[in-house]
Amino acid sequence: MNQLRQRTTYVQSIPIVALTGEIDMMSSAPVTSRLAELLDRKPPALVVDLREVRFFGSEGIRALVETQHQADELGVKFGVVSDSRIVLRPLEMTAVDQLLLLFADVEDAVTALRG
Repeated sequence: MNQLRQRTTYVQSIPIVALTGEIDMMSSAPVTSRLAELLDRKPPALVVDLREVRFFGSEGIRALVETQHQADELGVKFGVVSDSRIVLRPLEMTAVDQLLLLFADVEDAVTALRG
């Protein structure tokens, strides 16, 4: 059983949710609800850091799309940080990369989203 760990830190009042492990059917629900809970507080922006994710399938994609829609509704900017093919390839193949704001590192995301 591969556990997905999540850790939330704040940079300039922007929550950064760093995920480590595998995002699959078992692990995506707590992630989605955590992101939804943070969005409900209407932060200036929300960043999810997927650089430590080792498996990323359709559930991960669904979680990001859902979060993006909710962020749009609330007027919160949402950024996704990843520099790995594991995450980027499925996003490109499904054209979800067109929907999301993707960044290579957290500093870039915070700088762009804070504006």
